[in-house]
Amino acid sequence: MQTSQQIYNSRTDPVVLLAFVCAFVVLVVLMTLSGHSEGSDDIMRWVGVRDLLEGQGWFDAYQQRLGPNDGTLMHWSRLVDAPIAGLHFALQPVFGPDIAFQITAFFWPALLAALTLWAFAMTGGVLGGREGAISALVIGVLTLEHSRKFDYFSFDHHNLQILLFAAAIAFFVLRKDRRYAGWMLGLCLALSVSVGTEAILQIALIAVFCAIDWMINGTPARHRTVTFGVGLALTLALTSLATTGRDSFFYPSCDALTISVALPASVAALGLAAVAWIGSGWSRPGRIVACLGAGAVTLACSYVFAPYCLSNPIDALPQEMRVFWLGQIAEAQGISVVLERHWGEVIALMAMSLLTTGAALAFALRSRAGLDYTLFLALIAVGFVVFLYQSRMMTFFSVSLVAVQAQILRVLYNAYARDRHVAAGLAMVAFVICVSPKIGISLEKQFGALFNPSFAASASAAGQDSSEAGASCRTQQAYAALRDLPRGMVLIDFDFAANVLRYTDHAVLAGNYHRNQAGILAQIDLFRSDATRIAPHLNALGIDYVLLCTSAPRADFWSAASGGRGLQTRLVEGEVPDYLTRISGSGEDAFQMFRVTAVQ
Repeated sequence: MQTSQQIYNSRTDPVVLLAFVCAFVVLVVLMTLSGHSEGSDDIMRWVGVRDLLEGQGWFDAYQQRLGPNDGTLMHWSRLVDAPIAGLHFALQPVFGPDIAFQITAFFWPALLAALTLWAFAMTGGVLGGREGAISALVIGVLTLEHSRKFDYFSFDHHNLQILLFAAAIAFFVLRKDRRYAGWMLGLCLALSVSVGTEAILQIALIAVFCAIDWMINGTPARHRTVTFGVGLALTLALTSLATTGRDSFFYPSCDALTISVALPASVAALGLAAVAWIGSGWSRPGRIVACLGAGAVTLACSYVFAPYCLSNPIDALPQEMRVFWLGQIAEAQGISVVLERHWGEVIALMAMSLLTTGAALAFALRSRAGLDYTLFLALIAVGFVVFLYQSRMMTFFSVSLVAVQAQILRVLYNAYARDRHVAAGLAMVAFVICVSPKIGISLEKQFGALFNPSFAASASAAGQDSSEAGASCRTQQAYAALRDLPRGMVLIDFDFAANVLRYTDHAVLAGNYHRNQAGILAQIDLFRSDATRIAPHLNALGIDYVLLCTSAPRADFWSAASGGRGLQTRLVEGEVPDYLTRISGSGEDAFQMFRVTAVQ
């Protein structure tokens, strides 16, 4: 185990720099060979960037073509839109819009991947020198490739959040060696909250450990604690002023940089900075009482100004949305659903997390960096609990494991380099192989083929169908006929709404965006109701066109939800209500397309 903590700088080590370049190249090659998928959030982000480039106001966060009436106030940050828009704007005069888009779609996520890898290397270098930094690069490549958050066209904000999370960890372990680390740590945490609040528990945990560091160390930790608190509050203030309009900032929600998030976070940050400035010379019990007082003020502020932030956000959604919309989104499901679909991947991740937890505990007890490893233990525990609740948090959970897994690999490598024992070498190779949850996927397939070939074959086919369901309805060509029609409101399955906005000038009633509550509830009502009775409702909502994906990936679900009487079910069975007129939709077309013609 690590027994000394020398000041080590990865930036000045040519071996680490070369390893970083090689690791980045390997990561790009692996991601390219794996292909990419265009998620709804990636598409909607690009739609928002394109609207910004075409003149939509900087502080106008509304997606005007999503939902009934005046559109939907989105919760996404201009901090992500700005660099994507700026890059495309700079490239377009030179390469034209299509090539500029392709370069932007590759360069932006690749840049974030490179910076995240370097953050891993910084953390590994502080904890384990050169071997720790290189080990972190190896583990980082496997983790980021499996996350699929840095693939081509990954415009969603999660990759930037991963970078900021990894950078925050790096600056936390650097806090004793670099006077600027406190400022940078506050900057990273504030930017992460400004971009999105999905990882707010992990972000809050890192902030709590900054307070614990001060409570334990007192005066030696004074500068880094004060600069952390001031940096966090200052960054939140600047990002609020620079990127958030009035409607967005005062929106009563905790899913973005609203006053409900910014005010309690700023109170906590400034409170910590104040007690560190005043009370660093106090006794340890005095410092603990001071921090508890600042925490109590923060909780009181949250309770008064944002009580809804202290409860489960899903509970605030209407019951119909939770059952008929959120229940169909894979990434929002708990561990039981994920186990049914990908049990090998989940079991592999859990097994490695248990091993990593044990190693983190051992490092915490035997290393001088005990507080750092205790933070990693806490991050792993929180990440695991949140992952059990929502599968989309798997990526943040995996990133929480990287720092400790890198040091495990370092220890295994040093054992092999010292004695050249074959067993140590095999253990090192086996560990690297098992780090990626993909080994669990492979074992799942092999297990099924060995013990139940027919089941394995059917499961494989089902998985393929699930992943490719509606693929023909996601291509640009699928919307060519719709693009030529007069502009109107489209009723289409939630999964394809963003594609309509991307490839046409039409509006959609609803998509997979939780703030689009009015549209989602209206669409659920339309799909669940008797198809013979929804004509007046279509008219009231201003629906002009109805599109049904020919492959109908959710036909069975909506058939059950409507008792076999819903619009999707009738159209799948070839029964066209008299208020619809077919525009196109032969067996070879991606969509069956109808115009709402006669509403009574």
